[in-house]
Amino acid sequence: MAQQIPQIGQYSLYLEETDSTNTALRLWLERESLPEGALVYTHFQSAGRGQENAAWESEAGQNVLLSVLLYPNFINLQEQVWLNLCVCLALQKTVKELSGQTAFIKWPNDIYVEHQKIAGILIENVIQGTKIKYSIVGVGLNLNQMQFSFPQASSIRKVSGIRHDLSEARTILCKHFTESYRMLKGKQWNYFWDAYHANLYAKGQLALFEADGQQFEGEIMGIDKKGRLHIYSQDEVRSFANKEVKLIQII
Repeated sequence: MAQQIPQIGQYSLYLEETDSTNTALRLWLERESLPEGALVYTHFQSAGRGQENAAWESEAGQNVLLSVLLYPNFINLQEQVWLNLCVCLALQKTVKELSGQTAFIKWPNDIYVEHQKIAGILIENVIQGTKIKYSIVGVGLNLNQMQFSFPQASSIRKVSGIRHDLSEARTILCKHFTESYRMLKGKQWNYFWDAYHANLYAKGQLALFEADGQQFEGEIMGIDKKGRLHIYSQDEVRSFANKEVKLIQII
């Protein structure tokens, strides 16, 4: 029997304001049984989070802020990288469609346009045995915001000059998310692998990195099946897990 494919966002909850949509979705799940693809969205997060609890800056009513519930129990713990690739590619396609610009995935899961961050992802997995019991996928997409505290941040409107309706942008994201998750359930690993590397920011370009307080030059080669970044530097390949290396700039 074929696995049922959820329509992401078909079952949703709107909160005018919340501290974090990931937190709100987890609390909602604790109160009731939710279908796969259930979504929480808001127009303002008072304590939005990125990777490693980094703050996510977002002006009220200007950006797409949401979290999606998934039950990816068809993949085991050693296959977690595919979930990340699935979500990254859905968001990359969304940014490309909305902006009309070339969009890249900056390892491990930020979306860049013109060397500036447009969107980010926070995936929180709950493990049961050797499987993922459920995943909460948080997405922050800078849509119409024009002013940012961080120089590397930007928005769809800043790079394209186009102001988008929040609801329409959310619908486009859910469409790409649903399509990408359908391919994940079909375990189309080759597609995800090739597409992620084809859209990997700074791949094959000489760049300046920092690791362990030391700067070095190298070229991004890609990732491995554990999600680690491989950088070719001084005639050797160095591997880094998330937060172990920082890309300073492309040279």
